[in-house]
Amino acid sequence: MSVSEHEFVPYHAEKSLVEKGSALVLAPHPDDEVFGCGGAIMRHIEAGDPVRVVIVTDGAFGREADKGDLARERQRESRCAAAVLGYGEPVFWGWPDRGLEYGEGLIGRILETIEEQAAELVYAPSWWEIHPDHLILALAAAEAARRVPRPIRLAMYEVGVPLPPNRLLDITDLQGRKQSAMACFTSQLARQDYDRHVAALDTFRTYTLASSIRAAEGYRLLTNQSLRESPLDAMRPSPRTSLKDLAQSLRVPPAPEAKAEEIQRLTTRLQAQRQEIEAIHRSTSWRITAPLRWLVSRLRGRANH
Repeated sequence: MSVSEHEFVPYHAEKSLVEKGSALVLAPHPDDEVFGCGGAIMRHIEAGDPVRVVIVTDGAFGREADKGDLARERQRESRCAAAVLGYGEPVFWGWPDRGLEYGEGLIGRILETIEEQAAELVYAPSWWEIHPDHLILALAAAEAARRVPRPIRLAMYEVGVPLPPNRLLDITDLQGRKQSAMACFTSQLARQDYDRHVAALDTFRTYTLASSIRAAEGYRLLTNQSLRESPLDAMRPSPRTSLKDLAQSLRVPPAPEAKAEEIQRLTTRLQAQRQEIEAIHRSTSWRITAPLRWLVSRLRGRANH
């Protein structure tokens, strides 16, 4: 079976991930909702879809002295970005930054929110993310989506680690607004040029697309049915190609004549080494000089002591 590049990276971009549907966006920190899926949020608003954005943690890690002030500042920044994107007011759960724990508490709250929103599409960080809050939220969102009895989809977005996308969202016409929304997060941009990094990633996602597309967001779109199956199938780069198929397509068997030549070369080398060992054992000089070599080794040992 031959494997084509388009089975691993999309060669076209969509204007929306779904035709229509209620969306729930889960962000581990204030700013991830814009960095990861700001373009998708705007596409849902354009389509008239209900959108709820939940910011899970307070984003105040490392500032114990003025933790409350920083948390309020970051909420203000997310509200500023919400106004730019046009979705209304974000919901703040206020869990401690870097304090998320995977378990029934988090899974249950996500599941309850999915049902309250009647969400058909849930956005969450990808399970390839490194930041602990990102990873824990990704796993909890996947588990919550898996438990929903009706068909829904999970759209994993990328922030700190590029994911293997199976959907690309064209945000060329939204690039300026996304940049304006990212500019709201002044507390974070003072620490790192996150807006520049995200813009670079959105640009890179156009690598396989037509030159007219200048920016795209990458997503890993999964059904909750697929989340009930083997996790390796959900994580493989291509949804249509199994790991076994990939391994078989990449395996290059050695030519029979080359294999025979290698065996002959190794056989000749072993025979030569065996002959050298037999010659040493038959050597008279080796036996005569053995006591002298033993005495020298003993004298060296005493000298070292």
